[in-house]
Amino acid sequence: MIKKLPLLLLLGAANQAVAQLGATSLNGPGIGISADYLPASHYIRPEDSVKTSSTTSQRRYNFGAAFMLASRIDTATGKMRSWSMGVTGSYTTLDNKDYTKTIFPKELLETTIALKYMRSMRNRWSMMAIAAASLGTDMEEITSKDIFLQGGVIFIKQHNRHFAYGLGGVLTNAFGTPMIMPAFFCQWKTDGKFSIDVNFPEKISVSTNLNKYTDLALAIRMRGSAYDVTNSPNDKRLMGYSEITAGLENTWHLGKHADFVIAGGSTLAAGVTFSDKKLSDIFSEKPNHRLATNYYLSTGLRWNFTARK
Repeated sequence: MIKKLPLLLLLGAANQAVAQLGATSLNGPGIGISADYLPASHYIRPEDSVKTSSTTSQRRYNFGAAFMLASRIDTATGKMRSWSMGVTGSYTTLDNKDYTKTIFPKELLETTIALKYMRSMRNRWSMMAIAAASLGTDMEEITSKDIFLQGGVIFIKQHNRHFAYGLGGVLTNAFGTPMIMPAFFCQWKTDGKFSIDVNFPEKISVSTNLNKYTDLALAIRMRGSAYDVTNSPNDKRLMGYSEITAGLENTWHLGKHADFVIAGGSTLAAGVTFSDKKLSDIFSEKPNHRLATNYYLSTGLRWNFTARK
């Protein structure tokens, strides 16, 4: 699972423009900032799964914004059309100690801008079209190879007010030659004192309102990113980063628009794979350079453009 996570998140590109904020992710139009800390974790070699004395710690700073550009509802048919835009940025510093060779870069930068179009169709179906451009770089040198382009269409079925699923295709140049990959997502929500939210491939969470000022959630989150790197094992330039965390997320509502979020828990899996930007490397087995399980901390602020009721 961890080896395929960057690919899964790439195929979930429609949510990528807000997903990387983690616990501070936006639920609608707004702006969010967050900071994550992953303390020094021991490096696990891919060839024999031995935990070494080498360690890597991460400090990550995230920004995200989502804007509704236009929205229209046909009063005669009830059909909806909308245009929206999302922007994210993530800067990571990595402190690598006691390595005999370079595995992880010293810093990583990822930015994404995405344009999304949605329109409703018949029988609870709707169409979502997405176009996105990302920059993923180790900051050693920034060239056209650091730019990843995506575009696709997903057809979504709102089965009922709790459950929706979508299928479609995404055109991407992440593997060098532009190619079409299948795209899918699944969303399931429940109401009540304890709310379950399954939003694949971003998260699975169970949350509750402690009072009108604060919410508490237990969440499993998946994160994946692609970067073009200059220095890597075997000179392979496409680096895929994967991360799975599980922890508690506490949200404090500061008025009708602002939220303060603090989260912490365990990093269940984290690591990178390296490959060439060519089609033959898509599904080939790749050495997985892992970091041992450790704790993480995250905090953030979110401003929702729409006032909370």
